[in-house]
Formats: sequence, structure tokens, C-alpha cells
Amino acid sequence: MLTIIQIPVLTDNYIYLIHDPVSGETAVVDPALAQPVLDVLDKKGWRLTYILNTHHHWDHVGGNLELKQKTGCKIIAAQSDWDRIPGIDIGVSEGDVISLGRHSARVISTPGHTTGHIVYHFAEDGALFCGDTLFVMGCGRLFEGTAEQMWNSL
Repeated sequence: MLTIIQIPVLTDNYIYLIHDPVSGETAVVDPALAQPVLDVLDKKGWRLTYILNTHHHWDHVGGNLELKQKTGCKIIAAQSDWDRIPGIDIGVSEGDVISLGRHSARVISTPGHTTGHIVYHFAEDGALFCGDTLFVMGCGRLFEGTAEQMWNSL
């Protein structure tokens, strides 16, 4: 079973740390800031393996380069956002599968909030990391996509 830690940042954002206790691999989803992530990693004694970005907005990628520089982790993001997210190591698209230790997540394209928005679905663990596609009380604003795209994504 994955260990998932939610880190509140800024005024209304959350960063998620996902840890496989068997392999020791850890991923962070949408790190707006680096220091809160580094603090939890240090406290837990975990090493960061991957950054998983759902889209290119600064409040989801702001900590990427500092985390990459300090930990040597790899950045995974939508292939279509290659020129919008600095430092991407692995570009992914709809249907791709990424591994975190013994666990795997399917990449799902969810345009609407942005044209390149993706989510990571760890089906066997019952976890979906959906960035700004879906909130508890609604969906993300339409910055680049259309209402029809968002509807289809949901």
C-alpha cells in the first residue's frame, strides 16, 4: 500500500508525497514550493525519485527545479507541456503507465483547465492525482481548454 502525505501550501494548494515503503521510492505531485517537500522528506528519511506534474501552471511546478537540483529526481509531465515545464526528463501521454516501486499509475489526458493537463491514476491503490481538473466542490477554471473538453475529461 502506498503512503500518501498531503502538504498544504500557498492559500489553497496541496502537494502530495507518494511513498512506496517496500522499494523506498517517493514521488511528489505538483510541488508549488520545494522547502515544504524537503522538510517532510528529511523528517521521514525518504528519498525523492520523481516529480509528477499535472500541468504547467506555476503553482504546480514552482518547486520543480530546486527539488531536482537538491535530490536528483526526475520530472515527469505531459509530453505536450515539454516547452512549458522546465527540466522535464520524461514526457508522458494518454495511456502511458509510470511505475513507483511496485505500484503503477496510468496517465489520463484531461484537457480543460489547460490543454496539456493530465492526471495520474493509481487504480490498485484507489488514488487519483488530478491537479486542477477536479475539486471537492467542482472543477478547475478554463484557462486554455473549452467547457466541452472539461466535460469530457470529467
